[in-house]
Amino acid sequence: MRGPGSENPEVYRVLKDVLERQSEVVSVWYEPDAIQKRYLAAEVDPVRLVPPTGPEAPTIEVHWKLTPPHDEFRVDYADPNLEFHCGWHQDDDHDDLGPTHFQYRTASMESPHHEKATLEASSPPKLLWECCSRLFDDVIPEYTADS
Repeated sequence: MRGPGSENPEVYRVLKDVLERQSEVVSVWYEPDAIQKRYLAAEVDPVRLVPPTGPEAPTIEVHWKLTPPHDEFRVDYADPNLEFHCGWHQDDDHDDLGPTHFQYRTASMESPHHEKATLEASSPPKLLWECCSRLFDDVIPEYTADS
């Protein structure tokens, strides 16, 4: 049995399925490997994004720890072509923003911008689905259109 604050391979199996169902994602794997499963990594097809980017493939990393009363997680996206990075974090890093925050950094910024985030979902797979939907439908088009 795993204690609070630990990575959970069962959760990662479900989250891997969520990432594999994203039409923009071309591959998903465990890091450092399928045995240890410390986090998930995914490659995004730069041509499937709106607006398209490239030639290097953007990535998504998902870190998840079971911690009461709210799981700690990070869903991070990085596009090396545009030097754009963003993500949703539920942790203790920015208490002034509440339990969950969104952060992003563009090529022209020296440090990331952080803002309070509210997610509607409550289970790990639904939270990841919501983050991916927001990422592909709203964040990438809004924050990278002029890059």
